[in-house]
Amino acid sequence: MSSIKSGATKVAKKVIPKTTLGKVAAIGAAAVGINTVRDKDSEKDKKTTGISASEQALGAARGISVGQAGDITLSGLPKGFQISGAGAATFEKGSGAQRLATLSPENRAALLLNMGRIPGLYSAGMAPNPDLISKMLKDGKIIPRAADLKALDEVAGIADWSGDLIENTVIKLANNPSLAQQFFGKVSTVPKAVSSPAALEAELNDKFLDIFETRADKNIAKAYAKEVNALEAKGGASTQQKEDILLKYIQKKANEQFNIGQTGMVPGVADKGALGRRVRTLRAAYDENGIPIDERQIYNKAVQTLRSQEAYQNEIDSVTMQASVVMPAFKDLLAQGKTARQILSPWINTRAQVLGIPADQIKVSDMYDIGSGTAPKSIQDYKKELYRSPEFKKTDAYKERSLGDFQALLKAFNIG
Repeated sequence: MSSIKSGATKVAKKVIPKTTLGKVAAIGAAAVGINTVRDKDSEKDKKTTGISASEQALGAARGISVGQAGDITLSGLPKGFQISGAGAATFEKGSGAQRLATLSPENRAALLLNMGRIPGLYSAGMAPNPDLISKMLKDGKIIPRAADLKALDEVAGIADWSGDLIENTVIKLANNPSLAQQFFGKVSTVPKAVSSPAALEAELNDKFLDIFETRADKNIAKAYAKEVNALEAKGGASTQQKEDILLKYIQKKANEQFNIGQTGMVPGVADKGALGRRVRTLRAAYDENGIPIDERQIYNKAVQTLRSQEAYQNEIDSVTMQASVVMPAFKDLLAQGKTARQILSPWINTRAQVLGIPADQIKVSDMYDIGSGTAPKSIQDYKKELYRSPEFKKTDAYKERSLGDFQALLKAFNIG
């Protein structure tokens, strides 16, 4: 047996052609025992077309559309070659530029900025940054550089293998530096998280319109964008850090518009960071009591509560009242200052155990039915409902139990 294996190895080494397609075909042929020894006719064909007749036949047998060398895609495969789990190889040199050209200037700018976040994709100093993009946006034209086109083709090659759009692949690599390093290697410097100044100014304006029904002063908007970009340039800005900067400018406007901190106001409500504390407290109050609310309303209500301690307490009481309406069975406990999540803790833990999910991932809004009547549902009844629910049938515990029942059935009938 060892001599046969040795002989087969020698044959395979002798006959693998030098072309990439020839290598693919020859390796496949060796695996099924096909003799790929090149004859004179094959050599003649190869001189004419670049691909021998035997390679063409083997390629056709494997579902490969074999053509000239120019048909090789950025993924290294022939165009149209079916990649298992991804689709056909399609992206050729220049495909990235073509995709970029179909995008609007704003989306084109966003794509380039995200490409600049991918570590190792660009050589040092060549990654697109907010300053470059903002200058282009002022002229209304986003024109890619040679470095951008080269980078786009590198990403397109990865997109071909994953079967995803080029822009989706850019986002994935930008948001996952450790993954990007597997493709482009490690870089000595941390890539700057880049946010477009224009986008940041628009973000501040949106918040001002929601809360104050007026746009932010241009100088304030520019100052906000500059402060966020400066923080990003130092190594990145967390969501909380960016929100703190945003809240600082909103609070400054609120102080001016509502005379917060002036005579007659409660001491401390205009302190630095007061609005941030109010936003986080209100957000937690709504979440812990299972009352849905969007971010626009949170900011708006937080600003209103800065006017006085009474206004703030009224808002907290309003949250409690809404929870009492949804879950009347817990009305008395809610009136004592407890949150719905605290009251529902035994039921939430039961749900977590039965469905095999972390308790902190269970939303209070998913538990309304527990306290929707005049009296809360018993733990035992709730557990029975969970075991009959579609969610339980998706758990590993249900699958294991079903397998055990099936095996017991086979054993009962002396099968298996």
